[in-house]
Amino acid sequence: MNKLLLGTAAILLSVNALAQEGGALNMDGGLVTRASQYSVGETIDRVEAAAKGIGANIFNRIDYQAMSRKVNVDVRPNQLLIFGRGAGGPYIVAEAPLAGLDLPFKALAWEDKQGKVWLTYTTGDYIDHRYAVKGAAKYVKNINETIGKLVDQALK
Repeated sequence: MNKLLLGTAAILLSVNALAQEGGALNMDGGLVTRASQYSVGETIDRVEAAAKGIGANIFNRIDYQAMSRKVNVDVRPNQLLIFGRGAGGPYIVAEAPLAGLDLPFKALAWEDKQGKVWLTYTTGDYIDHRYAVKGAAKYVKNINETIGKLVDQALK
């Protein structure tokens, strides 16, 4: 548990440093980070509502700030939503089992040191590049379109 918390903190510090340098990000590695006008909790509430609106299952919601209090670590507001519809993910995981590390979808809302809230997610292109599953192009396209529309809806 502590290793998970420390690993997540390291990733967030890296993303946070980049975010402070230039606003919204489209980082190498397939992560997209967009600004949110809402609090972390409301941002994830909105992503969850949008996901449910397209028939996605909500698998888990992790509140890292609440979790950190149990181990006396100070973490700014930070929540992860894990969700998916099971359309392309099972096909991709059947062909490349390690893709299960990146699927189902995840969206992370987090607050930087200045109090600005961001929403970060992984693109289908990243999953395609990382696992190179033959025949996955239609699923990758669907992933990109679905997550893009869902995030657009959540952030409007």
